Amino acid sequence: MADDFFSFTPFDFNGSQAGTLVPSNGIHEKQGTKEDDCPFRMEEFGDFPENQSGFYQQDIPKIGDETNYEHPNSNCLILDDLLFSNDFTISELIQEKSKTISENMGADSFSLNPSKPVWNPCLESLQLLNSYGAKVKRIKGTIVNKRGGGDGASEENKTLSTEEILRVAGARYVHIFPEGHDEFYMGTHPCDFALSGLSEDERADVELAHVLFAAAEKVGYHQFDRASRLLQRCEWTASSYGNAVQRLVFYFAKALRKRIERQTGRVSIEDSKEEEINFEALKGCMKLPFQQVMHLTAVQTIFEHVKMTTKVHLIDLEIRSGVHWSAFMQSLVDSKEIPIKLLKITAVVTDKIHLIEQVGKWLENVAESLNIPFSFKPILVSDMMEIKEEVFETEGDEMVAIYCPLVLRRMISRPGSLENLMRVIRNLNPSIMVVSEIEANYNLPSFVNRFIEALFFTASYFDCLKTCIGEDDESRRKMEALCGVGIENAVASEGRDRVTRSVKIEVWRAFFGRFRMEEIELSDSCFSQAMLVPEGFAYGNFCSLEKNHKSLIVGWKETPIISISAWQFL
Repeated sequence: MADDFFSFTPFDFNGSQAGTLVPSNGIHEKQGTKEDDCPFRMEEFGDFPENQSGFYQQDIPKIGDETNYEHPNSNCLILDDLLFSNDFTISELIQEKSKTISENMGADSFSLNPSKPVWNPCLESLQLLNSYGAKVKRIKGTIVNKRGGGDGASEENKTLSTEEILRVAGARYVHIFPEGHDEFYMGTHPCDFALSGLSEDERADVELAHVLFAAAEKVGYHQFDRASRLLQRCEWTASSYGNAVQRLVFYFAKALRKRIERQTGRVSIEDSKEEEINFEALKGCMKLPFQQVMHLTAVQTIFEHVKMTTKVHLIDLEIRSGVHWSAFMQSLVDSKEIPIKLLKITAVVTDKIHLIEQVGKWLENVAESLNIPFSFKPILVSDMMEIKEEVFETEGDEMVAIYCPLVLRRMISRPGSLENLMRVIRNLNPSIMVVSEIEANYNLPSFVNRFIEALFFTASYFDCLKTCIGEDDESRRKMEALCGVGIENAVASEGRDRVTRSVKIEVWRAFFGRFRMEEIELSDSCFSQAMLVPEGFAYGNFCSLEKNHKSLIVGWKETPIISISAWQFL
């Protein structure tokens, strides 16, 4: 039936798609096939030179080297290259990141744009550092943890965060790199007086991040010998047991090394390792405020939508521990509006069926203790291409709700699987579908763009792990090791071998528009509940919540981490 209404051609942003359904003023209407009706107009992405092939620039400015960046083909993979359509040099991308922090600090009197005249290049770094210094002074003098953390939050702010270290290093790198420095020391460059306000450890971290930037630049230019020498310097200092910056550099340097080995033919491309979530990692997730906000907001949204129904069928595409559904059951009991006659949970799994069966038994015990009639069914599929609506055994008198927590992104490199899943979901005709996804853009064909996006996003995540879990906790090490697997895949792999991909909420909106899905406004109650969740964490005041149209973006120190959105089919 779905094929009668929709075009399931690959979701390609490089041209017009006839029959594509896209949002128009918040309402999804079927578009015609005229050229004028292309859902994504080129002008939305900036100016493009004529005679340009696809979205890739043919002439990338050279910076001190004779080799241009590579231009890998996108292979027309789903969701490819919507928002970042041009390739940039690493210096240009770092400038954007550094500019962001300067604006946040209120230091808008200077610019990191090298095309604008600057009286002294060192002045920019000095002003950036002064902004940081003013920030640290304000934090030391005024910040009090209002959410139960005592002096913990104030103590945490006495040093620069992992992401701030990267931005300081990035600003420094922008000034030094055009001069052609491969070998450098913190005290030798004339701009380094600007870093005199940092502690010795912070200066060492800035230098380490600087070397990583230089190594990535050389890898992007295919100058592998020079990149290897720089990576050796990273490897001397970086360690999975060091501080947060050293651990971050350890995993990214390892990924760059793997990329060099693959592109020089020293190692063959291996199958991507599946990320294993064990007890330690799950225990660590429970300590992260944005993880709890994600699950509880989703549960609250679904509950509000189905609470007046006597038969509810929940389909979870990534159930893991299933703890969030125990909160849903408790809400059903507490509401006492209409007694629930049957609660069904169907869990879709691709492996470890025995673990999911244990989760089902635990949920059955919870339901029994609350006197809720309950049914649990796991569905094992090796790939979402195999899934069909019949396996869910839905009934006409039950309300179906679907939860997709951090699962759709894994299928971006397998567009057929994602398209098939969306067809099945539409045929199930759910009352609501809640989607949680990583709010980052790893789905970039350009290596250098992808490297910078992944580095700054992971820096915020590592900073959160360090703050909320602790330096010596085994669960933090396990979670960072799992991140390391994703980092290696995102940085070292290309094409269909690169399965670690994420896109931002704007891209998901465009994709869901093809299926006539309408975004639902999260209720005021949902936002209120979400704001209360971080109060239970010692460092919850670093957890930021922001509305994005009808969705919620949860972040760490104002860096977006996860998006939560609700959808229904028209």
